[in-house]
Order: sequence, then structure tokens, then C-alpha cells
Amino acid sequence: MPQLRLLYLDANHLSASLWQSGTLREEAQFVQDETGYAAFAEYLARHRTSNFCLLADIAEEGFQIETLPYTQGADRSSLLARKLGQFFYGSPLVTAVSYGREKSGRRDERILFTALTRPQLFEPWLAALRSAEAQLKGVYSLPLLGPGLLAKLPAADKHCLLVSITRSGIRQSFIEDGELKFSRLSPLTTAGTADVAASCAAEAKKIYQYLLGQRLLARGAPLQVVVLAHPAEQGAFLENCKSTDELRISFQDLHAACKACGLKSLPKDTFSESLYLHQLAEKTPKEQFAPDSERHFYRLWQINSWLLKGGAVVLFACLLLAAREMGTVLELRAATSMLQLQAESDQQKYNTIQKTFPPMPTSTENLRAVVGRFEDLERRSASLEPLLQSISRALDNVPKADVERIQWQLGGNPDDGTGSSSDARKGTAPVAPGDKPAGAMYAIAQVHGLLPASMAADQRGQIETVNAFANGLRQDKTLKVAILRMPFDIESGKSLKSTEDAERGLSQLKFVIQVSRKL
Repeated sequence: MPQLRLLYLDANHLSASLWQSGTLREEAQFVQDETGYAAFAEYLARHRTSNFCLLADIAEEGFQIETLPYTQGADRSSLLARKLGQFFYGSPLVTAVSYGREKSGRRDERILFTALTRPQLFEPWLAALRSAEAQLKGVYSLPLLGPGLLAKLPAADKHCLLVSITRSGIRQSFIEDGELKFSRLSPLTTAGTADVAASCAAEAKKIYQYLLGQRLLARGAPLQVVVLAHPAEQGAFLENCKSTDELRISFQDLHAACKACGLKSLPKDTFSESLYLHQLAEKTPKEQFAPDSERHFYRLWQINSWLLKGGAVVLFACLLLAAREMGTVLELRAATSMLQLQAESDQQKYNTIQKTFPPMPTSTENLRAVVGRFEDLERRSASLEPLLQSISRALDNVPKADVERIQWQLGGNPDDGTGSSSDARKGTAPVAPGDKPAGAMYAIAQVHGLLPASMAADQRGQIETVNAFANGLRQDKTLKVAILRMPFDIESGKSLKSTEDAERGLSQLKFVIQVSRKL
């Protein structure tokens, strides 16, 4: 975190102080001439990493309270910039302080427009800050710190005039309901305590008359005046600054006020700028007078600080995540070790129990192979129902054919049981090389059929009927169909039979068809 250095500028000189943990230590003073500007540049070069706040206490100030329609975003910025240009033309050191919206009517916004109307006084110091690339946080005005300071003092009336003595003169700030209305700096012509006290009373009377003229006070209403005075000089103030019917003057111990605000380094005289500087460091106002160009290097420092903080947060989050994952890994390793120990213990118990078993007739490997074969056979087991359904559908289309019996078996060859007769070769489709894949199983059925005796003399009809039955079975593409036997011998090498032999075979018009399906 960079150090915070506070610059206090009045009409004659600029002082630089280091603020650290409630302690304010003045480091240097610079006069308003070329020698002072050069010494200030050297001072900035020695403290380039510090942040700077410039507090101005000059008489050339302007205050204007205006009620404007409530706007937001770019419209509000444009409206405020236009109003500031109208009120304080030619001064870049301007700002606007919002006092909130009204509670009735259109609920317009009340805004205090204020400016430091003598920018020539600031330009040499700001130029030195720019040349040194100093991190200027902002330019602030002493009157804007008055409401915050008064809030930490004992309770005051609704209308209150805060009077403080600085090296620039007598600062009088009129505050109403915690809002600054205006402020006035009167130069001191004498250094005597009694004369200063008398000047405070005289200036307070002038302010009272001004407030009556501006109708900020009701005629006849007293004005409370709070004077910050050093405890060693309160006697002189009590004697020369007395209350009247118009002014009710009360004195606030400067040291007590410093302690209430948290300032550890107490002022040695009645000048109270150290209290205002501490107030600036402790609770920096959001509103400041410096344009964005003067705060460029402070903005860069802010961005760099945000990036570093963001990186630190990400790194911390990664470390937390890594720690959590490491804890998870350690837990898993411990659980794995426990499981391994448990498994070894269980294995030992199993081996002990296994030794008590009677000896097996064969080895475990043989049993495993037998069980595997059994499971394989069980998986390859198939129902006869699909084949029977296909045969039934084919019989529906051939009413002349009848089934005598069906022989069913499982085999690794779809041609198991196929005959070699000439009629079988005529009726059997050729077997493709891919019909018998390695390890395949087939359901094989041999259908033994009968034809009616009325077809004994019609050999052509017998052939057509058997072929029609076989073709009906071939409608199912998953079946392989082969005719093993016709009702009569049709091979050219067979001898012809007599009429008596034909009559004896009337009751034997049988045929056989083999059907196989891949499982």
C-alpha cells in the first residue's frame, strides 16, 4: 500500500505532510516562486510511489445551490457540466455536490455547484505533479470537509456557523442540516490571540447580516456559532468573543476535537488545518475539483492495484481449491490403504476357510470351463416355435400337403442330415461360403410330409406341390430350405417300376424337406 501525503495550499505557500495511522507529520514547505516550484519537484521525485491529496484553503471560491430536474447517466453529466460552465466560466477546478431529491412535487434534485475560481494559483503545482507523474488522488476544498467535521463534534443546532482559524485566515462555513451552504475566508491582519478572537466575533456578525439578507435565517432568530480554539487560548476567546442576542457562540476544544476525530498528533497552536488534513485522509470526499487529466496516473495506479488484488484473490482461491483437493487426495489414499488392508485380511480369512473344505474332484479351472460351456449352451438354446410358425404359414398355402412328423436338432452345420440323392440335389439351393460362420449354431428341422393318394398318378402335380411348399418356406429369408426326398424317384439312373409296384406305393407319397435357421 503506498504512503499517503497531504498537500495544503493557501495563498502564500504549499506544505507537504505525511499521514500514517492517524499521525500527521509535516515534511516540507514551499513558497510561491520558482525556487519553491523547483524544491517541490525534487520532493515529488523522492516520493514517486506515494499518493497525493491537495487541500486548498483560499478565498477565491464560489458556491451556488440550484434545483434541477432529476436525470441520470450521460444526460446528468452533460447537464452538470453545462451548469458549471455557466456559473464558473474559465475555471477547470469545479465540482457538483448532490444534496438529494426533494420530497414533494417533481422531486427535483438539489445540487451545490462550487469552484476554485483562481486556477492560476494551482497551475504551477499541478504542472509539477504532472511532470513527476505523481499519483494525484484529487484536489479538495477545506469548506467541503466542514459538514463531516461538525458531525463528529457535540450536537449543534439546525443552523450552525463553524469558525476555525488556519494560516490563511478565519474560515467560516455555514452548515444547515449537515449541508454546506457557503463558506468565507477572511484574512488575518494580526497574530495576537485577543485580536483574532475579536475578529472572529466581528466576522460572525457580518455573516449573520448576510444570512438575513439572503433569507437563510428568520429575522430575530439566533445563529449558533461553533469556534475551534486551542485549549491554551480559550480564555482570550471567552473574553473577546462573547455571545449576543443574535449570536450564540460556543467554543470547541481543538485538542478534544482532534481526539474525537482520531488525530494522534495534536496541534501546538490554534491553527486547525492539521485537523482538516486528518479529516481528508480519514474520510476522503467523493467530490473533488481536479479534472480527469490531472488524475491520470492515480487512475493507472488504481487499475494496477485492482489487478493485483484480483490476482491475489484468484491465487488465494486456487490455493484453497488446491488445499481442498489435497485433503481429498489424502483422504482417498487413507481410504485406499484401509481397503487394501481389509482386502488382505479378508483374503487370509477366505484362504483359512477354504482349507477346511473337502477336496474337489477336479480343479477350479476345469469347473470354470464347464460352467462357461454350460452358460454358452444356455445362451444358444432356442425355442422351436419360430420354425414351427414358418412351417405352419407355408402349409396354409399348400393345402394338399400334410405333415407326418418333424425331427428337430441343434448343430453347427446347416446341412447336417442332408441326403445325397439326385432329387435332393435338384431341390436344394447352393450353399454360400458365408452361410457357416465360425462358431455359429443352427436350429435344424426335417419335415416329413405326405401327399394325398389321389395324386399317385399325377407325378407332375406331386413335384409342383412339394416345390410350392418349399418355396413357401423360402419366403422367410432367415431360413435355409433343402428338399431331401421327393414322393418318387426322379433320377435318370433309377429303373422304372411296373404298375403293380406303383399301386403298392400309393400309400407312400412321402417327401422330406430340411429347414435350418441361424441362431
